[in-house]
Amino acid sequence: MFYLKKILSPFLLPVPVCLEILLLGLWLLWFTRRERAARIIISAGVLLLCLFSFGPLPDYLLGNLEYRYNPLPGPVEDVRWIVVLGDGFYCDMGLPPGNQVAPSGIFRLVEGVRLLKENPRARIIFTGYQVAHVMSGVAGMLGVTDAQMVIEPDPRDTEEEAKAVSLLVGGERFILVTSASHIPRAMALFEKEGMRPIPAPAEYLVRKSQCLMPHSAIPSPEGLRASTTAVYEYLGLAWLKLRGRI
Repeated sequence: MFYLKKILSPFLLPVPVCLEILLLGLWLLWFTRRERAARIIISAGVLLLCLFSFGPLPDYLLGNLEYRYNPLPGPVEDVRWIVVLGDGFYCDMGLPPGNQVAPSGIFRLVEGVRLLKENPRARIIFTGYQVAHVMSGVAGMLGVTDAQMVIEPDPRDTEEEAKAVSLLVGGERFILVTSASHIPRAMALFEKEGMRPIPAPAEYLVRKSQCLMPHSAIPSPEGLRASTTAVYEYLGLAWLKLRGRI
């Protein structure tokens, strides 16, 4: 089931979907006589790509995820654990440790270390297949001691991370650090395991501002990234609900 999810999900993200539509339109245009249908499909693919790249739609889709929980400003009373969920890992040992962690993981790591300094009696748990070791190494360079860290390097996705953390934390309250877009899915999974997470979102891609940003006025890579992140999370939530996991 895990591998099926990983294989199918990339084909359902905005760029692949738009390319699939465009390729279908080009095939109809060049290899059939259905030129009218081809024009409609190609136009739909271009329009969809523009919508996914244009500020208002990506900001709406992603903002609904990122602003469900507020940032955690400071100390939390009687909390012994800070859980930092892992993200992508670049398997190139020739790179500095910080470059081996995906940007989302770095945001989570920095937020976790900040919260550890705010809650010095707590310990920080790094999770995620392989990446947990790298994140702990970066945390060590930022001043976190080995005694303050616990490493869970086996979980391959958020569902497995929730099961692994439940064995360590049990019914205690703990701080859960992950990307702002990912926090709704993570909270649902951890609460499903009977745990009591306190959300600490990091890495906001949508920023509430009164200023008109360049990517809001024209299609842009930033808008496309926001759409891709949002669709990925909505697919993840739908998959979990379909399986009765949340």
